Amino acid sequence: MLHPLESQVREVEHAIGERIVLRGVKTPDPSVRGRLSSRPGYLLLEYRDETAGYFWDCDIIRELLALVRQGQRDFVLYDWDALFAQLPDDAFNETDK
Repeated sequence: MLHPLESQVREVEHAIGERIVLRGVKTPDPSVRGRLSSRPGYLLLEYRDETAGYFWDCDIIRELLALVRQGQRDFVLYDWDALFAQLPDDAFNETDK
């Protein structure tokens, strides 16, 4: 049986018709969470993998896969992207709209 994350990767690969290669990276810029890079014959999905024993990387991989589903092929995901993406529905007052 495939891990749920593996099945999500396979699903996206099938949808885009392109192989996805996952690679954990350590980056000198602590605000970088992950990166998508289009390469000849595959899409490289790199994710920050610096916290041993905790699976932060799963959330980052899911976010990057969502970007691929939206058509992104070359993209850098920063920490502040996650902050803006996760605003609660009630983040704005009616008077702010």
